[in-house]
Amino acid sequence: MMKKCSILLIAVLCLYACKQERERPTEALDTAREFIRSSLDGDYDWARELMIQDSINLYELGIIESKYKNEMSKKDKEEYKSSSIIIHDVNTVNDSVVIVNYSNSYKKKPMPVKVIKRNGLWQVDFNYTFTGNL
Repeated sequence: MMKKCSILLIAVLCLYACKQERERPTEALDTAREFIRSSLDGDYDWARELMIQDSINLYELGIIESKYKNEMSKKDKEEYKSSSIIIHDVNTVNDSVVIVNYSNSYKKKPMPVKVIKRNGLWQVDFNYTFTGNL
């Protein structure tokens, strides 16, 4: 009986820990890093939380998530997860817009990510990665 209670307690604690909300980054660069890392790790729920919640951004992330889940090989997923983020340049456009140019150590392809401060929160404008529109 004691063993069953211990297992149940561990299961409940694991579920509780999984349900804990992550703390949002409070800086533009940290938001960009968290978004990039979650994308590389395949954690698209967290990436979605960090970006602007509009139809274009959600659509673009949905395409990337679908490719990750349905088309990417296990080896590629592991390589992305183990890759490092390389920050090449941080361009502060103004007090509420920052462009972070980065690549990862696996693919080494330079890419930009735009972070915007809205209602006191830094959020990724994922669409910028594809369009480059400020």
